Amino acid sequence: MSDSEGGTEGNAEGGAEGAGEVEVEGDGAENRSPLRRVWRWLRAHSTHALLVAVAAAVVGGVVPVLVTGALQDWLSPPAPAPATCPGAGCDGKDPQKEGCSADAVTWLPSADNPVALQVRRSKRCGVVWGRITDAEVGDVVTVRVAGGSARSAVVEYGKDQYTLMASVGETFRATACAEPTIAASRKGSWSKYCVVVTDATAWK
Repeated sequence: MSDSEGGTEGNAEGGAEGAGEVEVEGDGAENRSPLRRVWRWLRAHSTHALLVAVAAAVVGGVVPVLVTGALQDWLSPPAPAPATCPGAGCDGKDPQKEGCSADAVTWLPSADNPVALQVRRSKRCGVVWGRITDAEVGDVVTVRVAGGSARSAVVEYGKDQYTLMASVGETFRATACAEPTIAASRKGSWSKYCVVVTDATAWK
């Protein structure tokens, strides 16, 4: 009797479970629910979806950064290289070769300046130099620092020329001059003239 009741009980439980499964799977209710279908898809593709989401986040974050960085590098002017000869070490050297022209400021008188005589200064290098940009071959440009050195240069071709550098301190006074050639082929009618600059000059 006990064996029979046990068998009957087991069959009843088994039958109930089986019937329940068949009823649920067979009625199509779960398949008809949009929310259930979405949930099933997410469970089946959770790993794939996670990887896609992570990859999208990484690419979406990295690409704009790379593009922005490259654009900034392209638009931004390069920083001046460190001076290779600061102070007295630059005296008598070429401002372009030594990198001192990269941050140079200029004093260019606008009146009574036939050959566009100018004085350039690099505070980073601690120097000044003279330059002319509308001269003739044979014209001379000079710069002399009060209590310091003097430099000069001759226009060998073209219209412009600059002197080598003359070192200056935090405060200084310097004189730059333009002197015309005495050659018979000279075209200009101007005479020698000079400009004076100091550390307080309105450099631009």
